[in-house]
Amino acid sequence: MRSKQVLQVMTMLCLFLSCPEVKSQTAFNKELPKEFTGRFTKEINDSIPSLGSFIVSQNYRIIYEQYSHGASKETVFSIKSVTKSIVSVLAGIAKDKNLLPNLNTPVLKILPEYNVSRSSFKNISNIEGKVLHDSIRNTLTLKNLLTMQGGFDWVENSKISTAMSFSGDPVKFVLDLPFEEYPGTVFNYNSGESHLFGAALAKIVKNNLKQFATENLLRPLKMNTPRWDTDSMNRNLAGSELFMKSEDMLKFGLMVLNNGKLGGRQIVSQKWIQESTAEQVKLDFWDVMPDANGYGYYWWRRKTNGHQAFVATGYGGQLICVIPDLKTVVVTTCFLNDKNRGRTEIKRLHYFIDKVTKEIDKD
Repeated sequence: MRSKQVLQVMTMLCLFLSCPEVKSQTAFNKELPKEFTGRFTKEINDSIPSLGSFIVSQNYRIIYEQYSHGASKETVFSIKSVTKSIVSVLAGIAKDKNLLPNLNTPVLKILPEYNVSRSSFKNISNIEGKVLHDSIRNTLTLKNLLTMQGGFDWVENSKISTAMSFSGDPVKFVLDLPFEEYPGTVFNYNSGESHLFGAALAKIVKNNLKQFATENLLRPLKMNTPRWDTDSMNRNLAGSELFMKSEDMLKFGLMVLNNGKLGGRQIVSQKWIQESTAEQVKLDFWDVMPDANGYGYYWWRRKTNGHQAFVATGYGGQLICVIPDLKTVVVTTCFLNDKNRGRTEIKRLHYFIDKVTKEIDKD
């Protein structure tokens, strides 16, 4: 009997020492006080009438979960531009499989079918300007697209982005846009560039993005994505229109928090998580992102009460906020209905995220 007890103790000790997640739980698990959650729930529901869900996980354990205005755990949301951060992880998976080339590779090396020089045409108007455009376009790299530094003359959520979505070939539409800056010099948020990157990534992995994601990310994490919209060429939109439940967004955030690993499986390398969430572009202001401090590979960066956060951000209030030193992930979703105030919801939700991190940070 005594030897059996000794064996059990030794087994538990081995598990404890070999699993850093278990080891750290005792230091972090902390319930949010009921007096805080009561006030918080009322304030956020009153403040954001489009709110669908607000979930807080600390140390891989949910400490606050609220579904509002008719939403439930089964509600599927359009996560809008959170899609971009998922595509960023798909790029990392492709890199781990030795499929993704060096990020300084020109995108037209991957999509040569779009590399049609206009210098061979006769009597074309403004031939000098268009030949110059073509020469600049040939310098556009994968990294330029991943960091929103493509240089195109583009205004997000404008008539030009609507025209892209209606075009017969959105990839060609983007590549034919005039340049406002040289690639790699200026940050300008551009969902067209994300779509262009997604088309290149699909070509690289020889699969559509949804299938590649299903096999390498969604199925291993037991995530369900019932819908991922496509363009007129049947390409999945790499910048938006992926649909999922809040709990699946949380799984994704937890995987990023744990440096690419969840449930004992390394989904994407720790090196890629660190590189993609690092400050690839200096950015100290964004109108809906308080305390912004840079942009990675389709990841926003900000400070919340002094703590570094990496944020996947979608129009209308779809957020996955990863705060590593608090071992915290916050997921928010909003209905895209007539009560939704668009980008304003994002700024408002960061106000509530700051309230949560301040409470968690209390001694």
